[in-house]
Amino acid sequence: MITVAIVDDEKRERDLLQKFFQKLAREVSEEVKLISCVSGEELLEKYNYSFDLICLDIDMPGLNGIETARKIRKKDEQVIIIFVTNMAQMAIQGYEVRALDFVIKPLRYYSFALKLRSAFQMINNRENRSIVLNTTSGIKKINTDDVYYVEVQRHHLYYHTSKGMFQQKTSLKDLEERLVGLSFKRCNNCYLINLKHVTGVDKDEVEIAGEKLKMSRPRKKEFLQTLAKYMGGIEI
Repeated sequence: MITVAIVDDEKRERDLLQKFFQKLAREVSEEVKLISCVSGEELLEKYNYSFDLICLDIDMPGLNGIETARKIRKKDEQVIIIFVTNMAQMAIQGYEVRALDFVIKPLRYYSFALKLRSAFQMINNRENRSIVLNTTSGIKKINTDDVYYVEVQRHHLYYHTSKGMFQQKTSLKDLEERLVGLSFKRCNNCYLINLKHVTGVDKDEVEIAGEKLKMSRPRKKEFLQTLAKYMGGIEI
């Protein structure tokens, strides 16, 4: 499912975008969840890191689209932003906030679909995935590429990442289900390793991010086979 935020202060434009997204979803056989906001302020209040794509009007009272996008980028570097605007001269500022594209009003389905198909394809083709953690200090969104490995201790997971370590109360099994299709594999019952960051294997230990983690005897053979396939470029 692709989760989309539609942000526009005019109801007519929000309704039209919803119809366009629903039509496009049928054409490409994609499940789409649409969330409408009447302002940048409402989007920021609702923001929970679940959005894959934001369609953002530029000319709005209060926070305009550019200002809203700047605040979003401080929270989320991964979400795709597309400006939908009648202010073509302003769209160039979208590069400041790494906007993917812009669609000019008045909206026409053909031009909308042409650009949004590319956005959908980009979302579906991403090799990594963002995961949202409910940590002891609040909500944190991390990119799976930044994760070295995940360690379980009792009922808590400890995410060892390039951004630091984060703690979450959940099970390793639940996390594995969320990461299906990505480059993660257990080397024992305590560690779920991102194969992208493995730098070597020494006897019964895996080298990753400057650390050595133990491989258990029951999991060693399968782990090494998976690692060999991954390093050889064969899909897991």
